Amino acid sequence: MTEDIKLPNKKYNIIYADPPWKFNSGELFKEYAQVKKFDSIEKHYKTLNKKELQQLKIKEITHNDCVLFMWFTDAHFIEAIELCKSWGFEYKTIAFVWEKRSKHNKLISNLGAWTLKNYELCLLATKGKMMKYKKINNIKQQVIAERTKHSRKPDIVRNNIEKLFGDIPRIELFARETAVGWDSWGNEV
Repeated sequence: MTEDIKLPNKKYNIIYADPPWKFNSGELFKEYAQVKKFDSIEKHYKTLNKKELQQLKIKEITHNDCVLFMWFTDAHFIEAIELCKSWGFEYKTIAFVWEKRSKHNKLISNLGAWTLKNYELCLLATKGKMMKYKKINNIKQQVIAERTKHSRKPDIVRNNIEKLFGDIPRIELFARETAVGWDSWGNEV
């Protein structure tokens, strides 16, 4: 379990996170019995509820000046804002909007309660004075990239974060793989 893995004894200016959000499609679709429910996320990885995510001691690994990039789906918008606050950050904007494409460059459309889902969002929240670390002003919000393995995010986002803030201490939380120049934390690394 991720919450049992000890966080590094180090401080970071960049936190890049893809929390394992608990998602209850039964609740989402209880009004729509005729609609097929989502497959359980739990078959891919263990999820954590909002309280479990909030209890992670992320504040202990952040410098006074720190930026958080956190992935979430639109169904978790409120929880994402609450989570960034509980970790000591103030929401600023949506940093990245990932338009998911197939290997044949077709738009991916996933089932949703109201509309088909084609995008995943990554918020940006800060604490302290992170603007002084910003290096460039031409990073685009839109990311058009292939959806590959379940929950794997496009490498271009990590690269864009590096371009945006340069070579400062950074960690990827809930990581499934390692990346050069990044510390990685998670139960699948």
